[in-house]
Amino acid sequence: MSLWAQDGYAIPDATARTARAAFPKGCMALRIRDQLGELFRDGDFAGVFPVRGRPGLSPARLMLVSILQFAEGLTDRQAADAVRGRLDWKYALGLDLDDSGFDASVLTEFRQRLLTEDEPARLLQLMLDRLRDRGLLRSGGRQRTDATSVVMSVREVNRLEQVAETMRAALEAIAAAAPDWLAAHWQPDWPVRYGQRATDYRLPNGKQARDEYAVVVGGDGFALMQAVYAETDRSWLAELHQVEVLRATWIQQYYRSGDTVVFRDSDSGLPPGARFILSPYDVDARHGFKHHAKWLGYKAHFTEACEPDLPHLLVHVATSHAATSDIEVMADLHADLAAADLLPDEHLVDAGYVSVDGVLHARDQYGISVVGPLPPDSAWQARDPDAFDISRFRIDFDNRTVTCPNGKVAINWWEGLNRNQLPIVHVGFGRRNCTPCNDRALCTRSRDNPRSLTFRPQRQFAEQQRIRAEQATPEWRRQYAHRSGAESTMAQASARADVHRTRYRGLAKTHLQNVLIAIALNLIRLDAWLSGALIGKAWTSRLTKISTALAA
Repeated sequence: MSLWAQDGYAIPDATARTARAAFPKGCMALRIRDQLGELFRDGDFAGVFPVRGRPGLSPARLMLVSILQFAEGLTDRQAADAVRGRLDWKYALGLDLDDSGFDASVLTEFRQRLLTEDEPARLLQLMLDRLRDRGLLRSGGRQRTDATSVVMSVREVNRLEQVAETMRAALEAIAAAAPDWLAAHWQPDWPVRYGQRATDYRLPNGKQARDEYAVVVGGDGFALMQAVYAETDRSWLAELHQVEVLRATWIQQYYRSGDTVVFRDSDSGLPPGARFILSPYDVDARHGFKHHAKWLGYKAHFTEACEPDLPHLLVHVATSHAATSDIEVMADLHADLAAADLLPDEHLVDAGYVSVDGVLHARDQYGISVVGPLPPDSAWQARDPDAFDISRFRIDFDNRTVTCPNGKVAINWWEGLNRNQLPIVHVGFGRRNCTPCNDRALCTRSRDNPRSLTFRPQRQFAEQQRIRAEQATPEWRRQYAHRSGAESTMAQASARADVHRTRYRGLAKTHLQNVLIAIALNLIRLDAWLSGALIGKAWTSRLTKISTALAA
């Protein structure tokens, strides 16, 4: 397919007349087309289409179809049917009444073209630039960010199911690519073990039988890989995706001790959750934990402008592995906003995004004030008002000394890195001063060891104390209250487009889905803003209303 770009798509007279008769009060698709015109143009997609070949469908129209699809939570087939049968969609797309539309598979092929590394972000940026030209968006001001879980589209499996299904997927891929080669290396037991999907009820019962089965599967995998990597005439077999997944999975799940195949356990070196492959069909998905929630898949990070005099538009979307901490996203998020000239003056985030180093970097590099709660001091001394927490010690960074409340000076000062590779300072006091101290019970619970302290270097330590002091004030709480609207964004994305479950496999496709959801939410919010619809307040239960009335 090649791109034959057109300047625009006027609405046919018959389509306009019929749609306005059918929707005398208007609807979102009609209002968006009337108010904003064409959000995308064919020329915007020149980089993802070849210059030769049969002319394809208009990518600008396909993009709008994809956005409307997520705005209404439709499947590909339902979206294709809407193009054929709905007047409001034909109006927005500029189609004739008798236009027969396209097959649903066209949307799959179109999304595949948008999977280049920067394309999803560029499409969101194109929309935001055109909205900024219309005065509906500006840089600076206030923005807020929140994350939500995105569950992978493939089913959850246990480790035995995973290795058996990985072996089956590799055999299926080779059978499709080189059936004659596979026939030459055939093993009679393979159809019995891998002829059908590896589901738990098909696997052996009992721990010993399952352990033996896991070893057999491991031996089959090693034998298959040995044959594949020894192949010289068809070396490309080793480059098949499912063969590469088999190799990576076997590294994580097995090792060989001589001629013995060993199925790994926690004592023999299973990889950390951030690197552990969960399924042969989605190698990017990871374990995620947040508070008491657990899921397998990804995280979606949405950033929205929240100025009171402008629509609350989503200005940035990031998608990460579920095991990625929110703090790790902040630096790239600010860099992307800077490149798009959409940096805020004030960035409201929850505790998961806040770190002293991140706050300082955002201020130094971009002039952003990051507002979010910093976890309090977790030491037991900080929870006891009579105990000696770190605030009771006098720290002299210039002379590298620490003095305790009773005037004793630490005997050593050591600078290093913590487990997160962040700079820290560790000091310790001497036994001669700590052991006979009358206030020892207020300082340490150790029977023998003297008091020691670990804290950040001077600049980070001062910033840490400043944030903790500020977040205890009513002014800070009023400022931070503006972040609460981020929860309604997640609720809207969930209700409209089921953001908590990806339709696709892999990080790149999941990110594209999240970008399309963000653009769709922007259309919904623009429609509400331009039509003068009031922003709904948070839902309050009847019981709460009665309780509030009685309290008053």
